[in-house]
Amino acid sequence: MPTNTNVAPVFVRDVLVSISLGTTNQAGATPMPATPTVAYECKARSVSISLESRTVDLSTLCSAYEEPFETRKGGTVNLELFVDKVAGPMFLYKTGFLASVKVVLGTTSGSTCTYTGLITATGLSETAGEVQVETVTITIGGYGNTGGIVAA
Repeated sequence: MPTNTNVAPVFVRDVLVSISLGTTNQAGATPMPATPTVAYECKARSVSISLESRTVDLSTLCSAYEEPFETRKGGTVNLELFVDKVAGPMFLYKTGFLASVKVVLGTTSGSTCTYTGLITATGLSETAGEVQVETVTITIGGYGNTGGIVAA
């Protein structure tokens, strides 16, 4: 089978992630501290953000069209992060903590957003000969959280 030697290289831009964590797991209303007790900055292997708008239908019985009205926003932030060899995994025992994540996508202007929410799932992947990767799912919002989604 012939191989194609004229394949163009793939250029990948860095995704920089800054993370702040709450002081303890969410027991009632545990707000994000003004000055986080733990703050990290690292490069992400992947970032996936899913946002949705929750609505109610305000149309009347005789309406010809649906009339959705937004009641709140929600969604999730999924991160795959390279594990720092000194600091170790950041999220391994942080399920249930509030977190604020600032995502900066490469050098594209207007590509900075901050998401605040509750850490609902974590994981760690170690494969021989490869870089350790940890995963985290943050559900946007959370009791005691006044953040949400902030575009910079």
